[in-house]
Amino acid sequence: MRTLAVIFLIGLLGGQVAGAPPEIIPLSQIQAGMKGWGLTVVAGDEVSRFEVEVIGVIDEPGEQNDFVVVRAFGEAIERSGGISQGMSGSPVYLEGKLAGALSRAAMWSAEPDRPLGLVTPIKAMLKVLAEVKGKGPEAPPQEEIPVPKELRKMGVLRLRFCASPPGTPEPGTLYSWPLSTPVVAGGLSPRALSILAEGLELQLQGNPLGSLLPPWRARLPGLSGPGVGRIVQAPSSTGSEGGLPFSPGAPVGVGLLSGDVSLGALGTVTLVDEEAVLAFGHPFLFSGPTDYFLTSAHVFDTVAALDAPYKLGSLGEVRGAVLADRWAGIGGLAGRSPSVVRLNFSVWDEARGEGTQLSADMVREARYSALLAYVTGLEATDRALDRIGPGTVSVRYRIHGQGLPRPLERHNVFLSTEDIAVYVPWEAAVVADILEYNEFADPGLLEIDLDATVSDELAAVRILDLVVDKEACSPGDVVRFIVFLQDWRGEQTSWSGEFLIPQDLDTPYVELRAYGGPREVEKGEQAPVIDSLEALVDYIEGIPSYDTLTVELFALDPISELMGQPWLYGVSEVSVSVGRAVVYDQVSLIIPVRRE
Repeated sequence: MRTLAVIFLIGLLGGQVAGAPPEIIPLSQIQAGMKGWGLTVVAGDEVSRFEVEVIGVIDEPGEQNDFVVVRAFGEAIERSGGISQGMSGSPVYLEGKLAGALSRAAMWSAEPDRPLGLVTPIKAMLKVLAEVKGKGPEAPPQEEIPVPKELRKMGVLRLRFCASPPGTPEPGTLYSWPLSTPVVAGGLSPRALSILAEGLELQLQGNPLGSLLPPWRARLPGLSGPGVGRIVQAPSSTGSEGGLPFSPGAPVGVGLLSGDVSLGALGTVTLVDEEAVLAFGHPFLFSGPTDYFLTSAHVFDTVAALDAPYKLGSLGEVRGAVLADRWAGIGGLAGRSPSVVRLNFSVWDEARGEGTQLSADMVREARYSALLAYVTGLEATDRALDRIGPGTVSVRYRIHGQGLPRPLERHNVFLSTEDIAVYVPWEAAVVADILEYNEFADPGLLEIDLDATVSDELAAVRILDLVVDKEACSPGDVVRFIVFLQDWRGEQTSWSGEFLIPQDLDTPYVELRAYGGPREVEKGEQAPVIDSLEALVDYIEGIPSYDTLTVELFALDPISELMGQPWLYGVSEVSVSVGRAVVYDQVSLIIPVRRE
């Protein structure tokens, strides 16, 4: 018998509510040879019909790995170049009854004009519908299932689910795995989209914020999930388009960003039940319970790409909330308002005398909130600067949250000799991530406001030297100092001050140190005590900015003799802001302490 390796891919996910729920046909009544039709939008606002013929039924214990195997054909399929990414969720009817949603497409088929596809049975999808109305969640899928007799006749010996395509497919094995799903983005540059796909490094060397991040959040992962793959640019929605009502076969969007920039997945409506909408036939981010934007959508056309055809479209107005993202599909309620974080970014370019203001609503998805906020801020900055290059930026941001004791507010200055734009939204995104993952209480983020002023000059102040008026000191003495500074390609300046050596200080010497910005915790110091959300906010607000010049007095901890190395701890400090310039380098002096 001839063996074959058939490889399947999970298809792409891609208000007003129209229609009443149709009569359904259970999987037990579906047989090979049945014929029917499906509904989808290939381009524009017209719902097109395509034909289907049942090849076989995969009916195993449970419902997670049940599918109807069909061949799809007709003008809509030909025009799309096959079963396209974005058709998933397209309702499939047999004998005039709803059988389920098209959710997987064949990578290879002996009949290119009649490609094989898998239909997620409607019974499994109805559990998602029940969840958005207040009932239970779905269970995860199995990895491998027995082969029904209809597929064995085709030479399929094994059915196997896997996370990605196998390097060397086994003959006679039908593989199924999540398909790369195009996500449509509006108003975001290729640079922002690249970061969305690849993720972002949050750590900045020597910055205390890094110690507040969970170890697994040192790098933000790129947008990923069973329904995520290519990210496609499309015209940004104004949020005012009417679009088609939610009805079987109509396009639907699952949004993560909405406003001056938009981001989300485009799919097809399977079923409408009053205000409830069921779509996709497979997961998007596979997040379980969610609170995403349920949006209208518009399909410009279906692109017959070499790897897999996909629908090119855009997201429209927000019509409700997506409340469930499960293996069998996504479900939402029209008319329900999702919880959002308002993003407001204002960036001014001093060199050109121009600025950009950008606003968007962002869903509260802890895994991706910081990444979405960052790329939105980067987009605002790139629009304002219209360049990639060196400069200095002064940033002030404010984070509001229903669960925060007060709005968190900070100011900082950053300098880059290569790409100043990447630092504009960096700290606000990091702090938002710290708040989302704090161990004390839900911050209930509501709004992030950021104002930035960018100069194309390198505004920096170098610490050249530190001198004092004493070669040695005694407890109770006043030590006066002068710090000598050098502006970047500018003049030299100085700053002076004094320290009182405490009477009870027991140390053989003190170290006087001049430095810029924050410093790391010394070996002789305890880590900061953060035991509440309020204490966390206090600590973050108290971290010195990079335009801060500090002169600090350090003493030797008595444990140093036992440890065989100096363990210092801070005694007192004085600080000053040099004003919109980054202070760098450090200078230290050792001053012996006389004991009488």
